[in-house]
Amino acid sequence: MNWLTRLTLPNLENDLFTRLRIRFIQALAITGIIVSAIGMIYQILQQSPVFALTVTTIFFIVSIGLLALVNRRYVMLAAILLVTLFVVASLISSGPFMLIAVLALISAATLVNVPIYVVANIILFGFYVYNLVQTPLDPDGSISAEGTNGLVMLFALIVVSSTTRYFVDTAQKAVQSARRNAFLLQSTAEIGQIATTTLDLNQILNRSAELIRDRFAYYHVQIYLIDLDDDQAVLAAATGEEGRQLLATNHKISTGSATSIGRAIQTAQPVVVRDNELLFQRNSLLPLTHIEAALPIFDGSEVIGILDAQSARYDVFQIEDIQALQTTTSLLATAIRNARLFEGQNKIVQEKQRLFLDTEANLREIQRLNQQLTKAGWNEYLEQPSATSGVTLGDNQAVGDEAWTDTLIQASKNRRPVITQVNGKSGIVAVPVLLRGEVIGAIEVEPGEEVEASNTLEMMQAVAQRLAISLDNARLFEEAQAATAQEQRINQIVTRYQSANSVDDLLRITLTELSQTLGAQHGAIRLGNIDAGEHQNGVSQ
Repeated sequence: MNWLTRLTLPNLENDLFTRLRIRFIQALAITGIIVSAIGMIYQILQQSPVFALTVTTIFFIVSIGLLALVNRRYVMLAAILLVTLFVVASLISSGPFMLIAVLALISAATLVNVPIYVVANIILFGFYVYNLVQTPLDPDGSISAEGTNGLVMLFALIVVSSTTRYFVDTAQKAVQSARRNAFLLQSTAEIGQIATTTLDLNQILNRSAELIRDRFAYYHVQIYLIDLDDDQAVLAAATGEEGRQLLATNHKISTGSATSIGRAIQTAQPVVVRDNELLFQRNSLLPLTHIEAALPIFDGSEVIGILDAQSARYDVFQIEDIQALQTTTSLLATAIRNARLFEGQNKIVQEKQRLFLDTEANLREIQRLNQQLTKAGWNEYLEQPSATSGVTLGDNQAVGDEAWTDTLIQASKNRRPVITQVNGKSGIVAVPVLLRGEVIGAIEVEPGEEVEASNTLEMMQAVAQRLAISLDNARLFEEAQAATAQEQRINQIVTRYQSANSVDDLLRITLTELSQTLGAQHGAIRLGNIDAGEHQNGVSQ
């Protein structure tokens, strides 16, 4: 990059003072072109000296050059040339020195940087003081009227130069402050957008830390969350490779420590420390930190975290920066609260889903056990000799029948209705009898031709459902009756025990009653322990 390019100011459309400088230089350049053109015409007509015409021509050319430089956005170069032109004109002018000097001082105060402004003032005031020194005194040795007027003019020039520069600097600082505030607000708004569009806490903290570092031009940014159980501020997010190393070591700081973070937690106020203060503790991973700001993150009145920003420059963390960072901490607090609420709700949903899945699994297990018990109960019931396993209707008479037709077999095995077709019309309709998901039988009917198959199927399915429940109730009733009868018979046997006078009587009563109850042809009772090698007497029948 050459020296000429360095004098070009980028982003002119975003710099208010640069735009004002451009307009000021353009106005002066156009005025200079017009005035010098008129002066050249006048000097030619009046046949003025060659030197005067040459100076006017040079001024005309320089004015055109200034206008060209400004149009090509070499603003600083044009400003320097303009101030130089006015200063030189003031030095060689024998006419309106005061006017040209004022223009030179105002141009230097508004257009160029401080060193050039100082040089221009030194040249002009030095030249003016030199002229005052050459002014002769009155015969009585006092300052002449011409000298007094010169001192007044010198004082006036000093006031014009200093006040113009002061107001320009003040206005420029105000504009820069306003621009920085607007930039800080924009950065805060970007962080707020992250906080309102993201519910993952880690993502919110990491993206916010990176954005704060980049937008505020800080060296390093960290976010801590308070662990009340351990009284520790736990690092939750940090920028750069240094941050990743700190996170990998599970970096913590005690809430009661004598550090900027500890003091911010204890006082619930922002704390700014420099590298020469006692609260400052340098981290070996962050050697360039010269100033650090720790700001508490509140949830209501409770400090739930700390935003820690570090900079390698000393001219940061002004009032505007702290205010913007406090706004940022408020947004982070809202984001943390929302993320934690979402995380809590998500855990509740997951727990409910787990309980639901466990309940479903338990229900399936209960259904499976019910099916097994139902199947085992009916198998045991049907194995009894006295059990009725089926009936068949024929010749308007229902008779017992254990044979299974093909339609009954299909309905039972396939667990769904079966409709046969005879000569293109519906024939036999069979449906399974289901109880707790287990097939316990099947029904088949051959309806009349005038009955629709759909109506027959619907009715048979409804009857099969009710039949399954009624059959199971009847089976359970029969089993209960059998159990009751068995219990009564046992009670009768036990009652006879009361009439026995010896062991032999008890053995004979027991064997006799069991033989009568069970219809046994043979029975035996032996007393003793065969493993002990002893053989006791018993009763046999």
